[in-house]
Amino acid sequence: MGGDDSPARRSSLATILRGGSLYTVGKVAFDIGEFLLHLLVSRWLGAGPYGLFAYGKTLAFTALLVTNFGSDKSILRYLPQYAGDPPRRRFLLALAWLTSILGASIVAGGLFVAAPTVNALTLEESAFVGVLRLFAVILFLDTIANLLYATFRALELIEYEVLSKRLFKPLMRVTCVGLALLGGVSVFGVVAAMVVASVLTLGLAGYLFSTRTEIRPQLRSPAATRETVRGYYNYSLPLSAKEAGTLLQGRLDVLLVGVFLSATAVGIYNIAVLLAGVLYIPLLAANQLFAPVASRLYSREHRADLEAVYSAVTRWIFTISLLLTLFIATFRTELLGLFGSQFTAGTTVLLLLLFGQLCNAATGPSGYLLMMTDHQYVVMANEWVFGIANAVLTVIFIQLYGLVGAAMASAGVLAVRNLTKLLEVRYLERMTPYSRAYYKPVSAGALTALALYSTQWITPSDWVGVVIGGLTAIVIYAGTLRALGLEAIDAELYADLLDRSP
Repeated sequence: MGGDDSPARRSSLATILRGGSLYTVGKVAFDIGEFLLHLLVSRWLGAGPYGLFAYGKTLAFTALLVTNFGSDKSILRYLPQYAGDPPRRRFLLALAWLTSILGASIVAGGLFVAAPTVNALTLEESAFVGVLRLFAVILFLDTIANLLYATFRALELIEYEVLSKRLFKPLMRVTCVGLALLGGVSVFGVVAAMVVASVLTLGLAGYLFSTRTEIRPQLRSPAATRETVRGYYNYSLPLSAKEAGTLLQGRLDVLLVGVFLSATAVGIYNIAVLLAGVLYIPLLAANQLFAPVASRLYSREHRADLEAVYSAVTRWIFTISLLLTLFIATFRTELLGLFGSQFTAGTTVLLLLLFGQLCNAATGPSGYLLMMTDHQYVVMANEWVFGIANAVLTVIFIQLYGLVGAAMASAGVLAVRNLTKLLEVRYLERMTPYSRAYYKPVSAGALTALALYSTQWITPSDWVGVVIGGLTAIVIYAGTLRALGLEAIDAELYADLLDRSP
């Protein structure tokens, strides 16, 4: 449906590009806030109390992935799909609220009650019980806030999600915690200050929801049928199980490095993960509004437009991630050395993790495409199968190859998982993101790699060389892409954006 210049395609891509740009700005601000938060607590309270803070925060964040039982993904799926059916939208939103409140109450309440047991099994510090209970309160508040953020994304009002979650939340955390530390509080007081920050953030998100949107949850509705409820949970619960499987891939390798190796090894591995994770930002940015756009196009049976958007977005993600990969891989020793000379031992680990993340970027938003086209059980199966594979292979490879073995397992599983998702999209929806247009970023990448390799021989082996190499990479890469020419859909989108600018 629609030709290459389909207005629906350009409109969809413009929406995703706008959302990705806003998300990137917010992501940078959020990460700076998180860095300052951890810096304040660790420097002010010392290693011991900071350990209590960091461990409790990790447990709460992990639990946050499952507290709403997939309601955030359901909102992204159903609100765009039923844009022309307001009663059904209101009922589904109410169902998401009810599910999230019950889920948050159960999980946060369980964590609150089980705090002494968790402490006895882990840190065995009396102060940790109170800290963990405060994090349970934060867990409840953040679950409700996440539902509001998902609603903003589903309505394609991502600016309100960026404002409340990415900008206001870290600002409030740093401010409240900073004031608490100036008052001489303990780690309990620090976490209490974070509770205050969560309350203020939820208040802002609630205010934006009530004043900037028209949709309201409504349980009593003509749409409140058994079939609607069954369909909702048939979609949301597998995605909740999928998040549980994701935990086996996203955090288990770091945990197992600590179990089988040393604290120093954990530090080296974590820094490599941090640097390789930069490649994940373009995919995350595109995913912010790809989900509701894909849901809308799919529900209206605009399959040709959906495939064109999927292809263009995947190419954008790959193009940006390839440049980042080349830069980080070339200057891996200097970048790791920024954190201390001992971290340069992680160069091979970083290269392996970069390979895994580039494979992730090269397949684009395939996971969200599967979710938005009603293949939630396939997504759930993927996460569990590859999560278990990651656990088994990491245990085996760490004992055989040490730190490098953990990276081999993690990168290998990530690459195969994303190839599998790509094949599933091809088989289930008859869509593929690749076209001849990919020769442009690949050609630009080859020339840039050659230029980066050459600059290492003629520039100082310090941060001056890194800066010169980075600027050279940008010029060569962007110049090659420009010389090869924009794709038609990119040129049309660029023209549309210029027309809209003041």
